[in-house]
Amino acid sequence: MLKNSINIALLLLLQVLLAIAIHTSADESFNVRQHLSTVSRYDIVKDISDNSFVPSQIPDQCTPIHLNLVARHGTRAPTKKRIRELEALAGRLEVLVRDAKEQKQSLDKIPAWLTGWSSPWKGKHTGGELIPEGEEELYQLGIRVREQFPDLFSDEYHPDIYSIKATQVPRASASAVAFGMGLFSGKGKLGPGAHRAFAVTSESRASDIVLRFHDCCQSYKDFRKSQKPTVEKLKGPILDEITHALVRQYGLNFTKLDVSSLWFLCKQEASLLNITNQACSLFRPSEVSLLEWADDLESFILKGYGNSLNYRMG
Repeated sequence: MLKNSINIALLLLLQVLLAIAIHTSADESFNVRQHLSTVSRYDIVKDISDNSFVPSQIPDQCTPIHLNLVARHGTRAPTKKRIRELEALAGRLEVLVRDAKEQKQSLDKIPAWLTGWSSPWKGKHTGGELIPEGEEELYQLGIRVREQFPDLFSDEYHPDIYSIKATQVPRASASAVAFGMGLFSGKGKLGPGAHRAFAVTSESRASDIVLRFHDCCQSYKDFRKSQKPTVEKLKGPILDEITHALVRQYGLNFTKLDVSSLWFLCKQEASLLNITNQACSLFRPSEVSLLEWADDLESFILKGYGNSLNYRMG
């Protein structure tokens, strides 16, 4: 399994290196918001031109009669675990800057925002919830689906005809509500937006074998645990290279763990707060592309169709 994963990783890395070559020659047009892996916002990536995608040609005599859609939840706040990680990062950055001062190093290379930085989520005791931007993403997705397939939504609403299901994870059920509000907007008599009530159903997290099968499958849990060393081995050289580059550039004794947390902070700042001139500015476009590739590789190994268990669950 490790050998197959490494072979796949090398093929994917070639594609990343080609992309990096393009971005290096046009850094001024590089938008970090489009390179945040699974944290990328819907509205940022939906209009990216991709010549490799060729839509299916539907014959004129054919009309859609049924639609299935599997959608991920919208943009969310960091989880409680990640909030603790960012608070630990704040303490770590304070130590790094203090050490640099005590060693009489030049502070000219250290970005000003690093001094005294504190996490925007400091003190929060909850996390992972859908944020307003995430609500808007799913609301607009619902509108686009109805506009794309108007004939499918011409019938009077009935929950057996228009079935909406969500997991019991709050951000997922909230996303389903936002999607339904967009899908059925203007179709009811509630409030100035002419909304209507609609049903969203969920299975227990302990027995949801459709939307959260991975939570019910011990084989998958064992597989995921067994693949962690593989993932770390593949990501390690990239984090090593970028860590050494940041140490040279800023004169701070960053570790791989620091860089991993800074990359997570970059993704959260850019996606949730529209801030790209702090954590994200620490990384060159080529480094962002490699970090994104490492994130995508981890998802491919642990969740993607590269493993038969994953696609059999799907």
